Amino acid sequence: MKMGQKRKNIVFFVRMAAFLVIFGLLFAPLKELVCRKSLTGTWDMTNKVGGFYNEPEDEFEILFLGSSHAYAAFSPLRLWEDTGIKSYVFATQRQPLWATYAYLLEALKTQSPKLVVVDCRGALEPAESFYEDGVSYSFMDDIPFSLNKVRLAWVSGQTMEERAELLCNFIKYHGRWADLEDADWEFDRGALHDPYKGYVFLPDKAEEYPCPETGGITARAPLDGKNEYWLRRIIEHCQKRQLPLLLVKTPSNLSAEEKALVNTVAAIAGEYDVPFADFNGHYAEIGLDASMFFDEHHMDARGAAKFTDYFAAALERDGTSLGFSRAEGDRLWADSAAEYEEKLTSLS
Repeated sequence: MKMGQKRKNIVFFVRMAAFLVIFGLLFAPLKELVCRKSLTGTWDMTNKVGGFYNEPEDEFEILFLGSSHAYAAFSPLRLWEDTGIKSYVFATQRQPLWATYAYLLEALKTQSPKLVVVDCRGALEPAESFYEDGVSYSFMDDIPFSLNKVRLAWVSGQTMEERAELLCNFIKYHGRWADLEDADWEFDRGALHDPYKGYVFLPDKAEEYPCPETGGITARAPLDGKNEYWLRRIIEHCQKRQLPLLLVKTPSNLSAEEKALVNTVAAIAGEYDVPFADFNGHYAEIGLDASMFFDEHHMDARGAAKFTDYFAAALERDGTSLGFSRAEGDRLWADSAAEYEEKLTSLS
């Protein structure tokens, strides 16, 4: 990098930090008031992402990271019922790998997991496709200000204006005054909580989606350069922290083109001796069929329960060396699990 560009970067960070300190003191309450919130319904992501910060320290022994392919697949309540292991899905829709890296750093501020599981969906499309407001604000809005968030804004925006708006979302949302509701005025970030621990419970659909057979595809396709860079950063950070890492591709009806990219992810994992598991092509063993998908690429709650059971069995078989503790008697988890199972039964 040229010295001139380095100087520009340093100046940006210094100016932005100074601005944000002043802005935070003066406008933080207004920012919380007008910012976009998802507090109800299936995709109550403000509860799921923001609620993570209200969980007890060192509560979770497994962290699931990635995109919607993670939060629609892994059910922490079901996993706890199966194994007694507590976990959280810290993920957002269409999350790129550079955001997954930042979410890993965020999670490690309060948690000491014995296993990190990362779904590799973020490696399967060009980096440019992630430069959308709906994607970027989903992973930016609910994480607190820190140097990590500044860095995430820097790599997520393409212009200084975009980066500033990602950091100071008051700039983006200040026009919401006319749309404010009671939930905005009563919003308390410190009270956010998600009983599903980041999992998104997707209902079943009448439509069936085809399950392509990609198991015989061995060809590889090159990853987007930015995606590969951040995939390697995730792996290297986990190894630096001596954190066991498992890279996966959850069941998502891969196309032939996606399978070739997944094969490259597997090869990169192999370079670092990191285990990789592609669960596509294993539907029969899992117990999945075409009726258990909410849409073409996401399992419904029935499919996620079967997949989580399958994952739990593999964990019990192959993960004994990780030394998981068991918390079967936790009343709060038991109550949440009972409600989850009742809702799941209603789909049958």
